[in-house]
Amino acid sequence: MPAESTRTALPDGKDASTTKCSIPWLQAGHHPMAWKPDDFRYSHSYVIEINKEEEREVQEGLNKFLELGLDGHETTTGGFELPGLKDKLLQVCHEVHRGRGFVIVRGLGLSKQDADNITMFLGVSDHIGSQRGRQSKLRGYMIQHITDPTTLNTAYSQRHGIHTPADLEWHTDMGPDILALHVRSLAEEGGDTFIAPSFTIYQELVKDYPEVVETLCGPWPIQLSTNPIEYSMAPLLHVGEDRILLSFDPGRLVHRSTAPLLSMEQKQALRVVADLADKFRLRLDMKPGDMVFINQWSTLHSRASYVDAKDGPRRHLVRLHLRNPELAWPIPQVMRGPMERAFGKDGNGHGHDGVRDRYPVTPQDVVSAPPRYTAGSAACDN
Repeated sequence: MPAESTRTALPDGKDASTTKCSIPWLQAGHHPMAWKPDDFRYSHSYVIEINKEEEREVQEGLNKFLELGLDGHETTTGGFELPGLKDKLLQVCHEVHRGRGFVIVRGLGLSKQDADNITMFLGVSDHIGSQRGRQSKLRGYMIQHITDPTTLNTAYSQRHGIHTPADLEWHTDMGPDILALHVRSLAEEGGDTFIAPSFTIYQELVKDYPEVVETLCGPWPIQLSTNPIEYSMAPLLHVGEDRILLSFDPGRLVHRSTAPLLSMEQKQALRVVADLADKFRLRLDMKPGDMVFINQWSTLHSRASYVDAKDGPRRHLVRLHLRNPELAWPIPQVMRGPMERAFGKDGNGHGHDGVRDRYPVTPQDVVSAPPRYTAGSAACDN
């Protein structure tokens, strides 16, 4: 017998299929988020370099933070001030929200101390998005280590995809506005991170696959939790007056319980979006020490499979889910379920009663369990 499930109703009895799915200004003209890979063929303009003086400022911020004896949750813009770097980070913030939708911040060296690296990542990231989303409701994890830990005895088939060397299919992390990654080390072979522009994909859909646009704007069963199983009926695509929002994670589309099964049209829509993401994919030029910030409404991402070095560092990224209250895009009520799970009911980062926020410093500090969603999903549990 399938577990009992709960459906989150649409507001005011409205059906999600009534979502507006036409945006003439985007079809007719260019938008900075409607980029193509050739735009970056000769220049990695998405990389913003930190100079030596700015790097020293971050180190001084870290030293001051350590002297005060503060904890991870206190690594805020007030507790980790960066006056000299502030304008450059504001540029990053605006580029993520209103520009191309992704930025790599390069030039901050890695410390030999794992805890210091976490603190610097938190301190810099707070200038991009001051609200952090919880990545594990059960355990309170505010960060995740994306790596293949040598300490796990669990078979790959029983792990979440981020804890395996397998490829990860195209998706967005449902819940956060911003995906933040801190690159600790890369694989010996493979493991490339690819991104694709949702705005460009939308343009192609309108031109060649209008029926897919309508399907994406219709109701889909989005899994929110597993105990009990809860889902909401929500669109994957919303088209507003000046932007589109694409929330796309095949791993969160309910395939068990009493939720509706995906139709043939929905399965075809997922394939078309993934094929177009392949067509317009850009490999991110990532290096150890980089901090990567990606708008989750405008940009899909995927990962190639990889092989770690037998002797030496393993591929290791640290992940944060962020939201900037000043620049955050308005989210239709019907699409707010995953965001509220991560940031609380009012979306301000609070509301997680009974579970303490935790910042595991190393992969060994993370308790792993069989994934609550499929391996392609960004979520680890409910």
